[in-house]
Amino acid sequence: MSSEARRTSSDSAEAYTRAVLREEKRQERERLQLNEARNQESCDVDEADEASDLFRQHSHQQSMEGG
Repeated sequence: MSSEARRTSSDSAEAYTRAVLREEKRQERERLQLNEARNQESCDVDEADEASDLFRQHSHQQSMEGG
């Protein structure tokens, strides 16, 4: 194999490695964003549940007091 062929092969291998690393980083960012979105959704549900519980407790207290 000539030095030109080795250099071209090496350049191709390096380009491929860079492309793979770039794709892996992109996938990792997407995974993190998805996890953050899921966590945010669960927080939103928890806050809604807390508000609902507070309303239910208040309602119960009012009915027990005859109001």
